[in-house]
Amino acid sequence: RGAPGRGPLAGRGLDASAMEEQVVPDQDWNATWEASLEPIVAGPFVVAPSWADLAPEHAGRTVLRIDPKMSFGTGYHESTRLVLRLLPGVVPEGGRVLDVGTGTGVLALAALRLGAASAIGVDIDTWSVDNGMENAAQNGMSERFEVREGSLEVVPEDGFDLVVANIIRSVLEPMLPHLKAKGVPGAPIVLAGLLVTERERMMAAAAGHGLEVVEELSENEWWACSLRAAR
Repeated sequence: RGAPGRGPLAGRGLDASAMEEQVVPDQDWNATWEASLEPIVAGPFVVAPSWADLAPEHAGRTVLRIDPKMSFGTGYHESTRLVLRLLPGVVPEGGRVLDVGTGTGVLALAALRLGAASAIGVDIDTWSVDNGMENAAQNGMSERFEVREGSLEVVPEDGFDLVVANIIRSVLEPMLPHLKAKGVPGAPIVLAGLLVTERERMMAAAAGHGLEVVEELSENEWWACSLRAAR
């Protein structure tokens, strides 16, 4: 605690006169935020809300219509964009995909667009279940995508051909052996939500579970990678 009379304002040479109070009319802040969303390009994809018009320069890209509501995964965050750039190299034609921390479902839906047959998404966020399924419907993939509330404990299935997890290091690191166990032998595992400063630690953790980095990408301070069982 600071000395008497030396609070945060005083410490910066300010007093109470520096403060101003304003009453902001109540409004739908989520709708205000959504209205600011514009199409985002990542790899072969353009991620756009349902109400956005696409400019001519987006012609030829794979369009994903994603309305975020309260869920993470609009393409605005680097970790989402990094995975979208990695997916074309790892999605198995006709394969099964597990997306952990699915948010809006954008990564699972992208994998389906690239040729996967089906996907299961899981997220501890209750909003993600409805949001993910709404986005699946918007993209014509309701029959191929299922969203469940929870984490790996709600996925008794295994034998997935691709596992994707965009979370944070403190969750991903202890989850590594479980993600590996969910895939068929040699199935790629794509990780994101990681900082560049966490790269060495995650690579060491992956190696400890018999996994090696096949491809890695970074954008600003964020890092993502594709792993496979070491040979």
